[in-house]
Amino acid sequence: MKKILTSILNLILIFNLYGQNNQISLNPGYTNQSFYSMQNGEVLNTQNDDWDIAFSTDAFSSTIRINDGKGVELYTYHLGDTSSWSSIGSNTTNILINPMNNSDTSWVIGAFDKNTNGGFDYGWGVYNLQTHNIVGDSLYIIKTINGNWKKLWLVKKDGGTYDFIYANLDNSNQVNQTLPASTYNTKRFVYYSLDQDLIINREPDLSSWDITFTKYITDYPFQGSFMPYSVTGVLCNSGIKVAEADNITNPISYTNYSGHNFENKINTIGFDWKSYGNGGYVIDPDRCFFIEDYNQNIWRLVFTNFIGSSTGDIEFNSELISSSGTNIQNIESISTFTTYPNPALFGQDITLIYEVASNDAIIRIHDISGKQVYCSILNNGGLMTHIIPTNLLKKGVYIISINTDSDNITKRIVIH
Repeated sequence: MKKILTSILNLILIFNLYGQNNQISLNPGYTNQSFYSMQNGEVLNTQNDDWDIAFSTDAFSSTIRINDGKGVELYTYHLGDTSSWSSIGSNTTNILINPMNNSDTSWVIGAFDKNTNGGFDYGWGVYNLQTHNIVGDSLYIIKTINGNWKKLWLVKKDGGTYDFIYANLDNSNQVNQTLPASTYNTKRFVYYSLDQDLIINREPDLSSWDITFTKYITDYPFQGSFMPYSVTGVLCNSGIKVAEADNITNPISYTNYSGHNFENKINTIGFDWKSYGNGGYVIDPDRCFFIEDYNQNIWRLVFTNFIGSSTGDIEFNSELISSSGTNIQNIESISTFTTYPNPALFGQDITLIYEVASNDAIIRIHDISGKQVYCSILNNGGLMTHIIPTNLLKKGVYIISINTDSDNITKRIVIH
């Protein structure tokens, strides 16, 4: 009897030593998306091929993304401005150039944000100094998730509400829609189906998940260059930090997370922990990831199997490596974060007003392509100011963020 008990205890010890084996499924053809909490497991597994456009719920954000990973295509109508709405015809698809996709490094840069011309131009619209609305100045041609071509006009964003119009290319079935995105402000985005004329609330609450398993577009290396390509991988929630550890002899028992750099890019885990060869997928055997969640716990993630589109199953091992014992969701490490003026004139200093409860807060500014163009350490000591000289930057739209060990807040600034 003692031998049996000893064997059972040894099995339990081995299981605890090497973490927990997990499996999620995106279903055959990757029809679903999985939102996952390292602490609580899968939070939500939801259909991912029933929406076309995602609108930021933040009243101060103009980000609009598309379901590019599942086949939605977006093009700017380059032969006219909004006055050309009625003249767009069914043959427009023959002249489309330069498809636009979402950024896979930041949630705040969507496909609609990418054709900015700087100044007050936010990509799909222009900021109005009198009304403080963003007024749409471009027309778009979009292929829906179901393969139907539509023309689309994002008319304006007033506070947290978007007004837009879309129709078939032959001008039939026009829909005028108002979407109160800020109503869904516990989520990062609210979604919309053009074919169904339907607002879709499909995300879990922002604070409930760390990573998401999904399809997305990335710049894939091909013949010495890069091409947009749909991949299946993992994106992180904003504020979640990830470190990648490569060339590790035994990743499933490796714990030296402090020896690796943690990054805020949402695609740090990404898709390339696997490769395709000999008729199936092969997992990189020498790689693991360390994930710092909102509670400052450190988790190790090791992928163990990837089946592919036949099942959409992904298997991985996870283990809690370090526990802070502090729930920072109840402690605001960044209690104040605002900038003025915004928009700012070129050469005009921007004043950052902030208050952080951290000794290692860093301010970073990235341009619309994701390149870091400014970085500075912030002082701690109550309500503080930090001056950003804009003559160091070019005219355009930038993403400004404050990063601490436990938090990350991002805003958009414009220099014209």
